[in-house]
Amino acid sequence: MVTLDPLAPVIVRSGRPFDASNGLDEARFPPPSTLAGCLRTAWARQTGTDFGPALLDAVSVRGPLLWREGEGTAPDVAPALLVPKPADALYLAREGEREPCCIRAEPHAFEEGCGSDLPQGLVPVQLTDPIKGKPKPGPRWWTLAQLLDFRRGATLTFDALLEQGWTPATERRTHVAIDRKSHAAKTSQLFQTNGLDFMPDQPLDPAGQAPAATRRLRLLARCDQPLRAGLVHLGGERRLAALEPRPESQWPAVPEGWFEQMVKVGGLSLTLLTPAAFAAGFRPGWIDPDTLEGEPPEAPGVHLKLRAVACERWQANSGWDLHKGEPRPTRRLVAAGSVYWFELVGDHDPAAFESLWLSNISDAAQDRRDGFGLALPAPWTPCA
Repeated sequence: MVTLDPLAPVIVRSGRPFDASNGLDEARFPPPSTLAGCLRTAWARQTGTDFGPALLDAVSVRGPLLWREGEGTAPDVAPALLVPKPADALYLAREGEREPCCIRAEPHAFEEGCGSDLPQGLVPVQLTDPIKGKPKPGPRWWTLAQLLDFRRGATLTFDALLEQGWTPATERRTHVAIDRKSHAAKTSQLFQTNGLDFMPDQPLDPAGQAPAATRRLRLLARCDQPLRAGLVHLGGERRLAALEPRPESQWPAVPEGWFEQMVKVGGLSLTLLTPAAFAAGFRPGWIDPDTLEGEPPEAPGVHLKLRAVACERWQANSGWDLHKGEPRPTRRLVAAGSVYWFELVGDHDPAAFESLWLSNISDAAQDRRDGFGLALPAPWTPCA
């Protein structure tokens, strides 16, 4: 278990050509492959291991998530684990009101006479409170406690989400190209970068003198190889981050009776906490396209039937292959926050779900080792 404390805004590019016609990339949250490359490089340097892909690719990573560690005495900055907002939660402002509210969406069959072009066997995901209103922006990250409460059926207030959640902040920097011979700036050679800022402005105390408290945001991840504290490079422009080992107790634990409740109600949901890589688009490759049944690769014996999906817009993922010296093929990833609802097929022992807790559910074994498809299971009562 480790945390990474970015010492400067993190730059992660999408892999598209970087020229005057395309402009700069928007700031992106580090994908699992960026984190995996960072931790594998740190492990190889600390152990003197060869940088060949055969050894490095075998190092397994889970994450990244966000760890917010409060400093000071303010009660609203208690340590908390943050996760992406689920796709089945929408921020809508009711007609005639300014303040938005958090509305739940869940699988629910169409009324008689209605239909859609969904794949046979899937149920549409619809609002539980069909209000008239417009979408509004809101926190893109929630605390894990809020997500678990949401999965238990609790109604979350927008104010609480705004206070305890996190909306990424970006920083734009203008750079100049340097002539290698003269070491001077090249004429008219300006470019810009967008970085993700993990160090928001510090609030002042009532006297306006010193910060009352800080909210330090760190990346949290699990690596199956031990790592020592030190400085590492994270993302583009060789930006530095402080790596620090952490106790295993900081990794989320299973709520009491969680798996027993899944067996009791006969279903579960899987919420993606990192983007997932599926060969069949939104549908996991381990789900049969005809029967919509299958078993997660990290939890054999857990037989599931897909009932509904709530997907965010797909994300492009590419990069540079250092081993081959060429660009990696661009892939479409299922975005973090997407939700899959399943019905249990047959009888299950609650202990069978232990390996499913925060496991990577992508199709390919290497994608799972890279951290793609970290999923949070939660009890769900299947709809008719």
